[in-house]
Amino acid sequence: MKYLILSTYPSTGSRNSGDDLLGKSLIKLLKNIKGKDIQVDTAYIADTNSADKVVLDYNAILAPALRPTVIGNSVAPKFRNDYVKLAVRHNMPFYAIGAGWSQYPGTVSQSKSLKLDPIEKGTFKKLFNQKSVANRISCRDIYTENVLKGNGISCYGTTGDLGLFDTDFLGLPFKHPNKIKNIAVSMPHNIHHRSKAYEIAMKLKKRYSCNVKLVFHGYFGKLGSLLPKDWLDGQIQIIDLAGGAEKLNYYDKIDLHVGFRLHAHIWFLRTRKPSLLIAEDGRGTGHLATVNGLGYSAVPNFVSSLAEFLPEQINGWRKYLSEIPPSDDVYKMLDNEINSGFDRTKNSLKIIDHLWKVKMKPFLNTIAE
Repeated sequence: MKYLILSTYPSTGSRNSGDDLLGKSLIKLLKNIKGKDIQVDTAYIADTNSADKVVLDYNAILAPALRPTVIGNSVAPKFRNDYVKLAVRHNMPFYAIGAGWSQYPGTVSQSKSLKLDPIEKGTFKKLFNQKSVANRISCRDIYTENVLKGNGISCYGTTGDLGLFDTDFLGLPFKHPNKIKNIAVSMPHNIHHRSKAYEIAMKLKKRYSCNVKLVFHGYFGKLGSLLPKDWLDGQIQIIDLAGGAEKLNYYDKIDLHVGFRLHAHIWFLRTRKPSLLIAEDGRGTGHLATVNGLGYSAVPNFVSSLAEFLPEQINGWRKYLSEIPPSDDVYKMLDNEINSGFDRTKNSLKIIDHLWKVKMKPFLNTIAE
């Protein structure tokens, strides 16, 4: 068996390790389900377009975390739809696994009302609205499922994010930290919230009398020299985890994650450890809604309320609204979680195990051989 994975990982620029985690998680899961002798090739569609060079002897094209394109937005990664058109043109089996949206602020009302780009919607209907199981799309979260169904695109349902599932950890008990010695605070995408991340790191350091690391998943090479000087006084260690999924193994030595990066949060749940996510947009809010996760939206309540009335327009105001810092709910929420014995996290792990058994594993089993 031979598969082509369309990786969203940009090997230049941000070098976001969370993107790399998706493709490598899929490879590991496929080898577990379909055998270690399968062949998997990877096309890095954020960097180059080689769709016209793709040989047609693949059993299927696999697209982890495909993001449906909302009207007014651009396709991301930019070369993705060249491969989608290739699949349609040559009748190649195509599977989108854990498709996800990223609308701001990411409310349920938005997910039920947004309109997709009409050309892409037509292509997706050709791919996925068939009786054949040769082409299928699953969703990372229930909000993305709302978007697809609301636009008349048939989907398998919500399987969860590929990064949540590691056959070495699925079904294992929660790793209860006896003492919190090391906390990681992941940095936001939103540049206006970076000072808030540092503030959170400093307060957690004092609150729990522990070491705190401020962690980048991407763009560190570009931003490292621009950090405020007081960030470099040794009180908080700055860690660069950009450059590949293997870099995330650094978190093995960390007891607890708090922060803005969805795939930092997912990595901790994947490895059965506690994490609190401050969700910057629909990627995070949809995930939290799907696994009943510990966390909250970085967006002020009045912005979320505004999104209920103007679900399509508000994403266009993101540039201005995103300057407002997130609330300080993180401290009370984290204290409650610790005092409860991490009940919310344990419940999320049960949901993740259930998603694997009844949704993700059965979906992967349908992939053409």
